[in-house]
Order: sequence, then structure tokens, then C-alpha cells
Amino acid sequence: MNHKLLLILFFISSATLYSQETDSIRNNNIYDKIYSDKLSAEREITIQLPRDYNLEEEKRYPVFIVFDGDYLFKIVSGNVDYMSFWGDIPEAIVVGINQIDSRYNDTSIVDNINFTPISSTAKFFEFVSQELIPYINKNYRTTNFRVAVGHERTANFINFFLIKKVPIMNGYIAVSPKYTKKMKEYLAQYLISSSQNIYYYLSTSNEDFQSISEDVLDFNQRLDSLNNENIHYKFQNLAVPSHYTLPAYTIPYSIEDMFSIYKDINRIEYDSIILKLETSPVKYLEEKYEKIKNHFGVIKEISINDFIAVEQYIDEKEKFHFFKDLAKLATSKYRETILPSYYMGRFYEETGDAEKAMHIYRSAYNMEDIAGITKEHLLQKADEIADYYGY
Repeated sequence: MNHKLLLILFFISSATLYSQETDSIRNNNIYDKIYSDKLSAEREITIQLPRDYNLEEEKRYPVFIVFDGDYLFKIVSGNVDYMSFWGDIPEAIVVGINQIDSRYNDTSIVDNINFTPISSTAKFFEFVSQELIPYINKNYRTTNFRVAVGHERTANFINFFLIKKVPIMNGYIAVSPKYTKKMKEYLAQYLISSSQNIYYYLSTSNEDFQSISEDVLDFNQRLDSLNNENIHYKFQNLAVPSHYTLPAYTIPYSIEDMFSIYKDINRIEYDSIILKLETSPVKYLEEKYEKIKNHFGVIKEISINDFIAVEQYIDEKEKFHFFKDLAKLATSKYRETILPSYYMGRFYEETGDAEKAMHIYRSAYNMEDIAGITKEHLLQKADEIADYYGY
């Protein structure tokens, strides 16, 4: 075989491999197939990985399981990518299950007594819980926080993952659910008494199918007396969207609200919570980030914006003794910067030891500037103290 022919074969082989790769990975999405022993068939899934997935080798991510993935996947994946880009929610892995030819059999075959899954629906439930989720956990870096998203029939189906003794999912976005018999009863009983930390989002609209809208409104009324601090329940009844366009309205709201604690402290949180604190604002900040870790399984470093929000509270309320605690927290998070010295200097300056504040401000000359707080600013504060007191 001559060299020219070998070269031609090499390029053909390379082009074939490239084509196979681009067939399975397009537009940052992975198109995969899983053979299911439970279903005795292959199932198509689409996976969107976070933008920094290949850069952060130790980082783990919550998982969205999107039913009706053939049309809901892009709504969920697009919103997750957009909101996580701006830091309003943690980055997450989104998995869409294609059900275009199997939707009814996957979700709607239930017995006539307890109205729980049998036959193909029971097998699909086992596929998701015993095959798909373990497959995703094995092949990708996941946390234990999982969100199920469904619409109409699949919005009813995802509730079967909730009403188990130990729920398989932590978050549920049920858009216009077509409830099977007894489902409302099962759900109300569970949500009222559960000790599990669950996020549950329910929606309908005035333009929804009448039978579905009436069922959803009835269920929401059953939960009027819901007083369970473990359940984060939100209900939307919108005016305009139709049954088919409703997911585009309610899914973004549900995702944003579910992870609302993940956001930096904004004006609403500051006015409604921070300003009304009767305990330490520094302790509140630590507990906020611990809750993010415990609920979602992700570690978020305390943002500079949140340090500044607590600083604003201390100044506004003139509770200057909290600067000492804030300095200790800054030391644990931003040791190489001037932030700890800035807050410790503020503590001594505001509590009557100006000379010590001056020395602390000056000691930060070899540390890194951060968030608009500069060495020049601290040295200027030290000089002002020296001039005022004649040090």
C-alpha cells in the first residue's frame, strides 16, 4: 500500500471519528443511550454538563431529571445554564429522558385499587430509580440533590418518587399535573407530615385544561393549612399561558426560587431578614452558607458582596462589636487579602482603641487588595488617625 493511499485512509478515518464525536456531543449536550434491563430496551437521554465541568475536577453538581425531555429539556437546561452563569443558582447537570413514543406507557399505567404504578409504568419507575440515576452518579460528579421536572402526565408521575418512605428526589417541579386517583390524597398526607427537606412547585393557569386546573386548585386548597418547615411549597396560578406554554413561564420561576438561598444577599433579603436580626449577622452569614452545603451538596465560598452586606448592617445599626467576628470569618476565607485587617481595624477604631486600629491598618501593606478595598485606603485611614490623635 503506497503512502498516498495510507494518507487518504488516515483522513477518512479521522473524519469518521470526528463525525461520531459530533453526533454524540452537540451544542454542549451529550446524546446518549442506555440499555435498560427493566425495560428490555434502549432509552435515549440528553445530558447537559456545566460549563466548567472539565475545569473543576473535584466539584460536584446537583442533578435535574427532566421527563418529557423531548420538549422540556431545552427549557430546563437553558434556564439552568443562564442562571448559573450569573451565579444565582449553582451549576447543575441536566438529564432529559426522551419519551416521545412511550409517554403514556411510561407514566400512566396504574392499578385500580391503590392507583400506583404497575406493568410498564412500574418498570419505567424502576428504570429511573435503579438504572438511570445510578448511571448518572457513576459517570458524572453529582451531589445527592436531585430535581424532577414534569408536565401533565409526567408531572403526576414524578410524585411517585416523593411519596416513597425515603423520597428519591429532593425537588419537584410539577407543571399542570394530570392527577391520577388518590394522588392528591397521597401528596397532601406526605407534605403535611414529612420530616424530609423537600422543594415542591405546582402550577396551572386560567387557560389550562379545565379538568386539570380544577384538580390543581383543589389540591392547593388542601394545603392551605400546610405548616411544615421541612417543605418549601410554592403554587402559581397564572392568567395567560395555555397548557402547552405554561412550562416556559413556571419552570424558570421554580428553579430560581428553589435555589434562592444560593444567591448573594440582595435588597429583599437585606431588608426583610438582615435588618430584622436579633442575633449576630455574622452567624446568620455562616448559617446561610452551611444551609447551601447541607441542602444542595455544593460548597459556595462566602462572597465579598455578602461580607459587604453584613458590614453595611453593622454600620447602619452601629453594632460595631460584630466587626471582630466578621474579621475572624474574613481570616478563614480571605486570609491573603486585606479584608481581615480592614474589619479588625474597624472593630478597634469604632470601639475606642484608635492606636491599635492604626497599627492594624498599616500592617496590611503587603496583603492583596480586594473588592475596592485597597492598601492605599487603609494607609490613609491610619494616617488620619495619627494626625487626629497626634501619634
